[in-house]
Amino acid sequence: MATTVTNPYLTGNFAPVRDERDDAELEITGALPPELDGLLVRNGPNPITDPSPGDYHWFTGDGMLHGIELSRGKARYRNRWVRTEGACEALGEAPIPGQPDDVFPGGSSPANTHVVPFGDRLLALVEVCLPTQVGHDLDTVGRTDFDGALRSPMTAHPKHDPRTGELLFFGYDVVGPTYLRYHVVGPDGTLVRSEDITLPAPVMVHDFAITATRVVWLDLPVVYDLSTLGSRPFPAQWDPTHQARVGVMPRDGGDADVTWIDIEPCYVFHTLNAYDDAQGNVVVDVVRYDDMFASDSYGPGSSRGTTLDRWTIDPIGGALESERLDDASQEFPRIDERLTGRVHRFGYTSEVATDGAFGPFVGLRKHDVVTGSITRHEVGTGRHAAEPVFAPAAPDAGEDHGWVLSVVHDDARGASDVIVVDATDFEAPPVATVHLRTRVPYGFHGSWVPGASLG
Repeated sequence: MATTVTNPYLTGNFAPVRDERDDAELEITGALPPELDGLLVRNGPNPITDPSPGDYHWFTGDGMLHGIELSRGKARYRNRWVRTEGACEALGEAPIPGQPDDVFPGGSSPANTHVVPFGDRLLALVEVCLPTQVGHDLDTVGRTDFDGALRSPMTAHPKHDPRTGELLFFGYDVVGPTYLRYHVVGPDGTLVRSEDITLPAPVMVHDFAITATRVVWLDLPVVYDLSTLGSRPFPAQWDPTHQARVGVMPRDGGDADVTWIDIEPCYVFHTLNAYDDAQGNVVVDVVRYDDMFASDSYGPGSSRGTTLDRWTIDPIGGALESERLDDASQEFPRIDERLTGRVHRFGYTSEVATDGAFGPFVGLRKHDVVTGSITRHEVGTGRHAAEPVFAPAAPDAGEDHGWVLSVVHDDARGASDVIVVDATDFEAPPVATVHLRTRVPYGFHGSWVPGASLG
C-alpha cells in the first residue's frame, strides 16, 4: 500500500489560492491615516498546478504578488502570479518575449521570495535567479540583468543604502566555485562593481548585512548537495561538519579583504540590521536558529525555536561576542529602512507559536534595543500575523513615527486582513483594519512603496 504524505505547506493558509483578483472599495474598520498613501506589496509561493505532496518544498512554489493600495482613506487589492516561463507554461500563456537568458541551472525562476522597489523598478526576487521586473500594477515586465552586466543570481535580500542611493547585493552559485559574488548598483541603476568571494562549499547564503563602511557575510552550515536532487524536495541540508563563520569586508573591498571569524554552529535566514559602533566594531542583530533543514523535509523547520541575538564583531581582533536580545521564537525582522546600515533603535518581528516550527505567527513584537524593552501587539485568537513592514509617517519623521503593516489571516473568516498599527502605541488596537475578500497564503516578504498606485 502506498504511503500517503501530508505536506503541511500545502494545507491551511499555506495552501495556494487559485484566482487572480482586483477588488476595490474594501471594507475598513477604523480609519486609514491620511498620510498613509502607497502600496503594500507581498510575495510568496503559490503553486499554479497541484504539486505532489511528497515532492513539494515551500521554497519552490510559483511566486504570487499581493498588492494592497492604501490611499485617501480607501483600500484596493490585486494579486498576480509573476509571469516567469514556468508560470506562463502552467497558465497556458505565451512567455514574455525579449528577456535575457536566466542564470538558474535547473529551470524556470519561481520569483517567489521578495519584492523590492529600486528607483522606478519593482523587482520580484528569488535567490538563485536573475530578478524579474514587475510594474506597480503587479503585471510582469520580464527578467532584468542590469543591461547585460549581471550574469549571476541576485539575492532576495538586497540592501538599499538610503544615504548613498546604492543597491548592494550578492548572489550565490551552487555550481561554483567561488560560490559567492558581491555586486553594487549605483543610484542610476548601473551595475558598477562585481567581486567574487570565496566560500569552501556551496552554502545557502540567504541574507547578509551592510553598515556605512562594511559588509557582513554569513557562511553557515546549510550546504547544497545536488546529488540529492530527485530524492529530497530541497537539495540543501544541515551539515554540522561545515565550519560556521561570519565575514566582515570593507564595502569597497574584495575577496582578499574579508576577515573570517569562526563561530558555533547556527543558521540565520534574516538579519535585522547592522552598523559601525564608536569602537570600530560591527554590530549586527540576527534571528538565530540552532540548526536548519535537520528535521523538516518540506520547509524551514528547526530542532528548536529562534532567538533574536546581537553579534558585536571585532574584525581587527578576530572576535565575535553574542548577546541574547529575546528568547521568544520569532522571524521576519524588519526596521525602518531609512536606517539601513546605520544605528537603529527599534525593530519589529513576527512571533512564532511553536518552537521549531515556521509558523503559525501569533503576534507582532516591537524591540527597543536601547532600553531592552519588548512590546507585543496581539492580533487575536485564531488570527496569524505575517511579516511586519514599517511605513514612516513622513520622509523626515522620527524612527518609530509611522505605522507597522501586516497581513493577518483570520481563521474564522477564511480570509485575510491588513492591520495598520501605530508604531508609537504598539500595544493598542490597530488604527485601521482592511478586510480583504480573499485569503493571502502565508508567504515570505514584502515592501511598502510610498505613493505607488495599482493603476
